[in-house]
Amino acid sequence: MTNDHSGLHHRSIRKFSAAPSLAQQRALEDVAQATASSNFLQQVTLIKVTDPQKRQQIADLTNCPFVAGDGLLYVFVLDQHRNIETAHLTEDQAAHFTGWAGFFGGVADAELAAQNVLAEAERSGLGGCFLGSVLNDPRQMIALLALPRFTFPVLGLMVGVPAEAPQQKPRLPHSAVVGENTYPAAQDLKDYDTTLNNYYRTRAWNAREETFTDSLLAYTKTDLHHRLEIGQILREQGFHLPQ
Repeated sequence: MTNDHSGLHHRSIRKFSAAPSLAQQRALEDVAQATASSNFLQQVTLIKVTDPQKRQQIADLTNCPFVAGDGLLYVFVLDQHRNIETAHLTEDQAAHFTGWAGFFGGVADAELAAQNVLAEAERSGLGGCFLGSVLNDPRQMIALLALPRFTFPVLGLMVGVPAEAPQQKPRLPHSAVVGENTYPAAQDLKDYDTTLNNYYRTRAWNAREETFTDSLLAYTKTDLHHRLEIGQILREQGFHLPQ
């Protein structure tokens, strides 16, 4: 048996020369639908955003100018609306779909589908970049995409023909993230700090001095935009997630 090591070569692509062809788009969308689904409830919907005005608005709210450029934008939506409508459930009957079980199941479906799409894109010679920053303003995303009640935008994915070949970021040591039977023992990450800093310092674009520890501390000061409102927005969308 020959192992496929293509998954070891991922890097985020933010510059594209073209969007996937229509045939490639359909192949990616078929892969999304073929992804494993929690309880086979198929709780994800893909929104393919082609409208230039909407793309620009999403570029602005995500602080990612490349979203308005070449390439194709998908938004992966946690979707319980379709199932509730299909089964003709009242809101009381729909508790399994709108509570924590349905929420986590839908998030898992959306994120697994997104990763599967990116993996297929990379195997096909395309590249992409995830956009967790669609959560900067979920209400605006919901309005822009006309998302109904019992749905929520989980993440975006820009995909297309790569117009850059960035270096691959070094990952944490294997022993720091893989444990057998128990949580892995604490690791001294000083060597990893040095390795990551060397990567940032010597890379071809946006070179800087930054260790992994530096990035963790910087994250504590990150502008979360409207993310602290996500609990309220989920309630507005019909989800009931008690503390």
